[in-house]
Amino acid sequence: MTPIKILLVEDSPTQAAFSKHELQTIGPQVTVEVAHTATEARQKISLYGPKIDLAVLDLVLPDGNGLEMCREIKNSVNTQHLPVVIFSMEGLSKHRQEAYEVGADHYISKGGTGDMALRLVAMTLLRNKLRKPPRIGEALVERGYLSVEQLQAALSSQKPSHLLGQWLIEKGYISQSQLDEVLAAQKRGDL
Repeated sequence: MTPIKILLVEDSPTQAAFSKHELQTIGPQVTVEVAHTATEARQKISLYGPKIDLAVLDLVLPDGNGLEMCREIKNSVNTQHLPVVIFSMEGLSKHRQEAYEVGADHYISKGGTGDMALRLVAMTLLRNKLRKPPRIGEALVERGYLSVEQLQAALSSQKPSHLLGQWLIEKGYISQSQLDEVLAAQKRGDL
């Protein structure tokens, strides 16, 4: 298995522990390097550089912010390829828009099922490196049939007796034909 290194930049030790645990469940080959400040993150980027496969940045840091870090990552020849996820308590659409303007690949709000969404997005962004087909929720998001927010809402309200695909159809998020298309693609190995 190919090793995968994720840089998690989070100033809250509690949130860092939750997020690190969730990201490590992606697979045994995943390691998560935690930085609690922008300065520490820059040192880790300098040290690991191209060995980092994904950066997860908190928006608010004690000595900077995730937007500045994202801009630096995307403007550097050495790290411009690096997928960046902004993971923040700031759920305002202006913050989301600013994140995408500086080159973020995704923006996820913390709280509720936020860590689960973070894992889902990380798995999607790292799928080629993980070399495993996406699960049904990831495949539906990747194909544009479902947003991450819709998937989060469905997962948080899902009844234990329902399969995810059935629940998404029942909630009106996807159609039967969209589910059938994704399931067929998974079976063929196209995902």
